[in-house]
Amino acid sequence: MRVFVLTTPAFDELENLPGQLADLEAQELRPALWMVVDDGSTDGTYEWAVEQAASRPWMEVRRSPERSGEYLGGHIARIKRWGLEQVIALARERGVEPDAAGVLDADIRLPPEHYRLLLEALEQDPRLGVVSSTMQAENEGATQKERLQREDLPRGATQTFRMETLEQIGGLPPWPGFDGAANVKAKLLGWGTRRLPHVVATHERLTATRFGVAQGYRRKGRYAYFLGHHPVLLMGRAAAYTLQAPHVGGIYFLRGWAGCKLRGEDRCPDEGVWNYYRNERLREYLRRGVPRFVRK
Repeated sequence: MRVFVLTTPAFDELENLPGQLADLEAQELRPALWMVVDDGSTDGTYEWAVEQAASRPWMEVRRSPERSGEYLGGHIARIKRWGLEQVIALARERGVEPDAAGVLDADIRLPPEHYRLLLEALEQDPRLGVVSSTMQAENEGATQKERLQREDLPRGATQTFRMETLEQIGGLPPWPGFDGAANVKAKLLGWGTRRLPHVVATHERLTATRFGVAQGYRRKGRYAYFLGHHPVLLMGRAAAYTLQAPHVGGIYFLRGWAGCKLRGEDRCPDEGVWNYYRNERLREYLRRGVPRFVRK
């Protein structure tokens, strides 16, 4: 298992993409095709990407098929889903059949062995369907691993799928909380899902803080509402976010959930995913006896 493709959605990421491109070029196992999907950037991201792709046959650039006033939730899920579909189709048009396909967020920096180790994990375990690296981030001048990362829940920023698994789950779910829902859909079909603790990628900014702490944690609350988190887990996550700096995340998390509840917004249409978050996730924690509540 050596052939894989990637898609990266980008909105005003000119500051981060050059470093990411350098990291991909330095990979011990480089993607057969990397597609950057520009989502209406105004900082020159699209023009820069087109210029770079002109001299790199393994890099492609597309414009997003939709525009949104909010670079979050269902919109970004649909952009990532579309990007995966496009990069896989283009690879096949060129006579390349991918073994795996992944999403790489634009604000991620990678060690040289990153994708070699992810693909080796898929190769070594034929029932492993979804993998990712572990996330660390710069916080107040220090680099540290992000909290609340469960080993059986691959992170969306580097989530990488075995092709058979991606096809069986019907592609990346086009909903809020898409990365967590994709993990669940794979689990329900009997696939293993794993975050590799020995493979560490770096967020250029803390998770969910690009547009500010308030918006980031409200988004998490909205995801929890959409996916149907059990009330016990909901409150546990709010407490966990409050205990970690900047100590206001839990408040905004609950506000995001409550806003959706008051507006009567739609819930996840997949009954299997809904039942998992409503029931099985709580049972998992009770079985493990672990008083920790994770991200999705």
